[in-house]
Amino acid sequence: MRQYMRVLLGLCLGGALAFAADVAWRPAPVAHAAEVSKNPAHAAGAPSACKDEDGDGYGLGCALGPDCNDWDGAIHPGQRERCNFRDDDCDGAVDDAPECRAPAPDESRVRVPTGAFLMGSLPGEGAADERPRHTVAVGSFELDRHEVTVRRYRVCEQAGACTPPALRSSHRRERYYDEPRYLDYPVIFVGWHQAAAFCRWAGGRLPTEAQWEKAARGPAPSVAAFPWGSEPADCSRANMGGPGSCVGDTDLVGRRPLGASAYGALDLAGNVWEWVADWYDPGYYERSPAADPRGPGAGRLKVMRGGCWQSGADTLRVSCRKAELPTAWGYNVGFRCAYPLSIPPKGGIGGGRS
Repeated sequence: MRQYMRVLLGLCLGGALAFAADVAWRPAPVAHAAEVSKNPAHAAGAPSACKDEDGDGYGLGCALGPDCNDWDGAIHPGQRERCNFRDDDCDGAVDDAPECRAPAPDESRVRVPTGAFLMGSLPGEGAADERPRHTVAVGSFELDRHEVTVRRYRVCEQAGACTPPALRSSHRRERYYDEPRYLDYPVIFVGWHQAAAFCRWAGGRLPTEAQWEKAARGPAPSVAAFPWGSEPADCSRANMGGPGSCVGDTDLVGRRPLGASAYGALDLAGNVWEWVADWYDPGYYERSPAADPRGPGAGRLKVMRGGCWQSGADTLRVSCRKAELPTAWGYNVGFRCAYPLSIPPKGGIGGGRS
C-alpha cells in the first residue's frame, strides 16, 4: 500500500472534526502601503515582496531572512534565548540557554484509580461528537507519564518488535530519529498499528478514549477544560501553536510540569496527537456503556487525542476528539500506552510508578 503523510491539524470548533493541510504556518498578508513605513524590513530596503506580519524585520522574502514565528515580534533569529518554554531565537530548541534547566529523563507511569469521571462536553461546547457529557466508570490502570519517546521506540525496533517510523526527520529538523539530542522527544511518523505494536511489546495497550480522557480530566466532579485545570493554555503548560506558538515542532517530553494532570501525566495537551485504541463513531457517546467503554467494534477511522504543537487552545481541551485513518502518520502524531497494574516498565531507561 502506498504510504502518505498528512499534516494533521484537528479542530474542535463548530462541529468541524479535522482537516488536512499542506502547510504548518499561516501565510502572512502583504503589507499595505500605510504599513510600510512602520515595518523595519521595508525601511531597511528589503524586497517589496517581504511578508513580515509582526514587524520584527524577519519574514518570508525579507532581507533579514525568514521568521519561525511571524505572530510575535519578540521571537526571531538572533534573539536572546530566555527560560520561558519558547524558542526565542528560532534555532528549533526551547530553553537552550545555559541557565535554563531541563527535566531529567523519566519513563515512569502514573496510576489512575477505579472511579467515575465526566466525559465529553456540554451543549455549546466543542464539537457535536463530544456530546452528550456523561458519567463513565473506569477501572484502575496505569498510563505512561510521558508520550513514548524516540529512545524507547528505538529499543523496540532493535528488539525486532517495532518497525521504523515512516520518516526519520521532524518538521524543522532534518535529523530527528537518529539524532541523540532528540532521544527524549516523542517518537513521530508512526501509524496506529505501529503504536499498538509498541504497546503490546511494552506489556500494555493503547488507552481507550475513556481511559485517556479520565487521565486528562481527573475524577468526577471535575469538569476541567485542560489537564491542568481551567487556566488558559500557554507555553508554560503545553507545547502549542497559534499566536503563542512555542517552538513550531516537537519538544522534550515532560518539560512543562505546570501542565500535569490530576494524576501526574504530562503533555496530554499539545506536543503530539496521541493515538488511542478506539474506532471512531461521532454518535458513540449517545449509546456507550456506562462502565469501561471500548468504542465501536469496527470502523474506518481511529481516534487521536490531545492536540499537538500546531494546535490552538480549543483543540487542547481534554474532550476534543479527532479521527484519522489508522495508516496515517505525520510529524505531529505520537502515542502513549496504558497498562494493567503491576506490569514492570520495558524499554528505554527504566523508571518507577507514581
